[in-house]
Amino acid sequence: MTTNQKNPDFFHFLLHGDNDEDSEEDDEAATILFLAAAEESKSRSSCYVRDRLAWDDHVTKLFEEGPTVFYHNYRMEHSSFVKLCSLLDPLLRVDPVYSRNRTGKDPIIVEIVLHCLLRWLAGGSYLDIRLSAGISKASFYTCVHKAIDAILHCNELAYKFPTTVEEIQQAADDFREHSTEGVMDGCVACLDGLLLRIQTPSAIEAANVKSFFSGH
Repeated sequence: MTTNQKNPDFFHFLLHGDNDEDSEEDDEAATILFLAAAEESKSRSSCYVRDRLAWDDHVTKLFEEGPTVFYHNYRMEHSSFVKLCSLLDPLLRVDPVYSRNRTGKDPIIVEIVLHCLLRWLAGGSYLDIRLSAGISKASFYTCVHKAIDAILHCNELAYKFPTTVEEIQQAADDFREHSTEGVMDGCVACLDGLLLRIQTPSAIEAANVKSFFSGH
């Protein structure tokens, strides 16, 4: 319950005054109520804000630890991470002035947003990720949702399937070239998996395979 709800005549008194003989005492009471309301409002709006992750220092320390540490943490090379940041920056950038005025801390930059998403997708807990990033639980999930939406709406990251005969043949050649002994012959695209047509072994073939492995 706010101060004006506790005393509905308070703000009317401030606006219109009082002509009673006890106006001096009323002025003192009004001042006390006003200060109490200001203190209550200040208490509601105050919050603890952690120091943001210093991204450049963070990356430097990862490379000092080893050349593959960044890749193991984010499942991509640093150059790929930088490119991804540049693609998503227009969709994830925030106003630094507004952020500093609101929290008194540095803004949550694109790198920190992707740090939250990639570490979370790699199996990290929000408890640890948000502490390392220097953000709240609510800000962590905001970062994750914003990053996913940005990726889905980024035209440069959209799936592009082959449409012409030449593009289809080129895609098939690329899959065959990158597969072991050219086993993926005729594949032109895949999404989170690949369906290959195989021939079911006969009963005799299955028995021979079983006998081979049982003998070893």
